[in-house]
Parts: sequence; structure tokens; C-alpha cells
Amino acid sequence: MNIILASNSRRRREILASCGIAHKVMPSNATEYMTASKLPEQVAMINARIKAETVARKIKSGYVIGADTVVLLGAKIIGKPKNASHAKKMLKEMSGKTISVYTGLCVVDVKKSAFIADYEKSLVIVKKLKSNDIPKYFKLLGPYDKAGGFSIEGVGSFIFDNIKGSYFNVLGLPTAKLQEIFKKLGVDILKEIEA
Repeated sequence: MNIILASNSRRRREILASCGIAHKVMPSNATEYMTASKLPEQVAMINARIKAETVARKIKSGYVIGADTVVLLGAKIIGKPKNASHAKKMLKEMSGKTISVYTGLCVVDVKKSAFIADYEKSLVIVKKLKSNDIPKYFKLLGPYDKAGGFSIEGVGSFIFDNIKGSYFNVLGLPTAKLQEIFKKLGVDILKEIEA
């Protein structure tokens, strides 16, 4: 089965590989949609669909997975940081708060011209950070390619230590939700897994 991940995300590639799902990578390079007038789950699903459909138009058959992760702090969607000072400001704002992480997923069945989009939500509690520790965390977290600016892996586990919901959602690819979407498209993904 031809499964294509419409993303350049190393973590998403690794999650699929760790599940034994053989796939190709074709980054969509699509322009992400962002508006304050939509709910965060809608933004995540719209972006996931844009990415999946952009790649689906380039191939004749297969299943294209699009994913987009959005972080909500209070009532504000926070995207990827623009620069170092923006990343530090984000971390300061998140200190001691609970953030909501939404990952939109869209799988396109290219041959049938069908798609299903859905999302997963998790809550992440950020511990209270001392102001003089923020620059130290910042140097170690590699914040620029991630929604909200930081990963919960590695050093991130020191500050994002309480998750309610799917851990894989926070990493950017909720696998249980992905399996559910494939089932709705009539595909038993477990049969496709490489032993």
C-alpha cells in the first residue's frame, strides 16, 4: 500500500516508522492557514487537509497523510516562534499554565478522491519556570520548527511533565486517531504493518 506523509517533520516520520508503517515522505510546502476567527481544531484540520490535498494532486493512487499541530494558550493560538526573542517570550507566557495541543489529521484516498479529517486534543501542564532558567531551557530546546516553540521530548520533559490525553498527539501525530481515520476509509492499517 502506498502511504505518503505530506510533512517534513522528523518526529512524524519516526512515529510512523516506529509503528512499522512503511511510507514515503513528500513535504507539501503548502502555505498554512491561520485565523483568529476559527476554533483551534478547525485551523489544525484545515491545515492538515491543505497539506494532504496539495500532495494528493501530484500522485495517481495511494493514501496521503496530512497533519498540523496547533497550540492554544488561553484563548490565543500560538504558532511557531519567529525568532529567539519570540521563542523566549512564548516560554515565559506558558510558564505555570496549562496549554491545549490540537493535532488535525487528514487522510486522502487518492484513487477514490475521498478524504477524512479529524483532530485530537491534549492538555499539557507547564511547570512554573524561574526567569533566569528560561534562557537555559531555550538554548537546549531547539524551538523554531514546532508549534508553541518547544518539544516535550528530551529537555522538554523537565518542563512539560504532566499530559492529559494522547502523548503522540503532543508529538504531532496521534496514532490511535490515525488508525481510526484509516478504518473509516475502509483500510485496516494493522494488516499493512511490517513485522
